[in-house]
Amino acid sequence: TDSITYAQRIQQAILPTEQVVKKFFPNSFVLYKPKDIVSGDFYWMEQVGSQNFVAAVDCTGHGVPGAFMSIVGYNLLNQAVNERGIYEPAKILDEMNNGLSKQLRQQGDSMTVRDGMDLSLCSFDIKTNVLQYAGANNSLWLVRNNELHIVKADKCPIGTYVGETLKSFTNHSIQLQEGDLIYLFTDGYADQFGG
Repeated sequence: TDSITYAQRIQQAILPTEQVVKKFFPNSFVLYKPKDIVSGDFYWMEQVGSQNFVAAVDCTGHGVPGAFMSIVGYNLLNQAVNERGIYEPAKILDEMNNGLSKQLRQQGDSMTVRDGMDLSLCSFDIKTNVLQYAGANNSLWLVRNNELHIVKADKCPIGTYVGETLKSFTNHSIQLQEGDLIYLFTDGYADQFGG
């Protein structure tokens, strides 16, 4: 337990602080309540020029296995944006899908790890007020004029399995309006209420 508790400190250190979250999105909130000491769910933020990126990610597995996957997912997001200069959400998901498949040897190996992640990823251009979104099984919710609009995710996870081909993700572009509310979440939130 001491080791897992120490791992929790490491995992929490990579999450954006409340100050970073409020800097990017002043009128936002994050609800993060892991079921176990460490978690497979995480959130991620990055800023490049006028683009603010945010993701809500759910890795397969709970506890320690999920936490291992969360570190892999965190690194894949950072590599796609910061090292490879990919800024379109769908292309970032494509890059993550390819990267995870390679890292977990999910192509043509009978000893493959059959794990992956579901996520919602947005980029928001603070100059143009345009939000781009792509999702792997996790949709985006937009509340506009008290009406809920669901932008559907692609029905596939990040991570492929033996014999399957890598699928390209769909990019959605939304011109935001004053008063729009955007919600990203993992299934962990809905699961608290039984489905």
